[in-house]
Amino acid sequence: MRRKKGIKLHPAWVFLILTIIVMVISSLGNLLNLEAHYSTVNSVTGDLNTQVVTINNLFNRTGLQYLISNMLSNFINFAPLGNIIIGLLGVGVAYKSGFLNSLFKMISKKVPRKTLTFIVVLLGVIASSVSEVGYVILIPLSAILFMNLGRHPSAGICASFAGITFGYGAGIVVNYIDSVLYNYSSSATSILDANYTVSLSGNLFFMLVSTVLIAYLGTFITERYIIPKLGKYTFDEEEPSPHDIVTSKEKKGVIISLLCSLLVILILIYCITPNLPFSGLLLYLKDETYVDQLFGDNSYFRQGIVFIFSGLLVISGLIYGLRVKTIKNNRDIISAMNYYLKEISSILVLIFFAAQFCMIFKETNIGVFIAASLAEILESLNVSGLLLVIISFIVVMISTIFVPAFGTKWAIFAPIMVPMFMQSSLTPEFAEAVFRAGSSSVLGFTPLLTYFVILIGFIEIYNKRKDDVVTITDAISLMVPYTIGYIILWLVIVLGFYIIGVPIGPGVGVML
Repeated sequence: MRRKKGIKLHPAWVFLILTIIVMVISSLGNLLNLEAHYSTVNSVTGDLNTQVVTINNLFNRTGLQYLISNMLSNFINFAPLGNIIIGLLGVGVAYKSGFLNSLFKMISKKVPRKTLTFIVVLLGVIASSVSEVGYVILIPLSAILFMNLGRHPSAGICASFAGITFGYGAGIVVNYIDSVLYNYSSSATSILDANYTVSLSGNLFFMLVSTVLIAYLGTFITERYIIPKLGKYTFDEEEPSPHDIVTSKEKKGVIISLLCSLLVILILIYCITPNLPFSGLLLYLKDETYVDQLFGDNSYFRQGIVFIFSGLLVISGLIYGLRVKTIKNNRDIISAMNYYLKEISSILVLIFFAAQFCMIFKETNIGVFIAASLAEILESLNVSGLLLVIISFIVVMISTIFVPAFGTKWAIFAPIMVPMFMQSSLTPEFAEAVFRAGSSSVLGFTPLLTYFVILIGFIEIYNKRKDDVVTITDAISLMVPYTIGYIILWLVIVLGFYIIGVPIGPGVGVML
């Protein structure tokens, strides 16, 4: 990556400084008695309940006590920590055995490089429905793929991260996000019309169209801006070279591994299929809908998804390694598992400081206060139609920078946006579409996203200038072209569906 001279703070220090700044701001906000309001709908009575949001002061004795006493729990409970360790165990075996290098070289001989970039972004969008897998497995796999193509691995990291984050509101199946939106939308709809039934799959067509367009735009930005910006990558001797030749023995090893992996995948599919003999092992069958059984918080599939895919990579790498003799004994397996873990010590330090920053910010309520304040502004505006759609998109987009979580935001915006859209003769499902578009358009840009630290860490792994650390601003600068492009694209998609009036889901249109 081409760099400008100047003082560059290690991102760990930046997260620490940001944590202190947030604590100071929380003190000022509390001193000024800042507060915002938003409404929730009582699911039983249908009544609106007003929630008051105030800023918690953490720049005092109590705040310091909270920070000190919760440092360990903040670190341990921070989502990226356990997931990245489990994910990289599998990636390490698949890489060190040579399976991934042989597989990717075989693929690259048949598929153009730009097409592979498209596939990486597309897989990122698809993986966004189970985002943990995308962040800790797809991202390192994309880096390895790009190395085998003779390209900078950080380009693969950026492409996959962009697909996962900026495509978070898209996808090819109804998933957990739809379930979250559905629950809040159903309650908000009852404010005006208790008889209206919100469709769980009401955004499916919108999602499918968005998925394809996001993948195309991500490919263009990666090829046109990111790869030239990163510059030429200097390969180490132990790293894969695009000039390496895959032998017939290695090809057979790949084929056998893929066949065994296919068998495991078929077993996995059976485990998530309900109403068959001994099936549904990974489903939480107490939930009503299949979407919640598969993607809900209690789903065994969702809770174990990183382990499942990491295990699949271990099996693939192990079978390949035994076939081509790159794995000769049990010690080689453990050594392969350790391979990537040796590289993540810097990521663990980043995760520690990022965890404190994200948890402190959440505890102050600053993000929720900003989102609730923007929701109040939206509610106070007497707008409808096209103007309502555009302003709602912008308000949600700004809120996402401070509150990345979809569920938290929609709980605030649903009781406001859904009635406003219905009064403008727009369906609640279209309000959901506008919300998911606005939220996705900047998701990969905010450091408050818990997995943003993963982007920084993986880019640092492939940073050859070890005396010049990758900073937060470096990571953000790589996301700027994506952010600009996806803000425009998501808005165009929303306006396109609004103007043309085509269905956004099965039996669901833009207008009531």
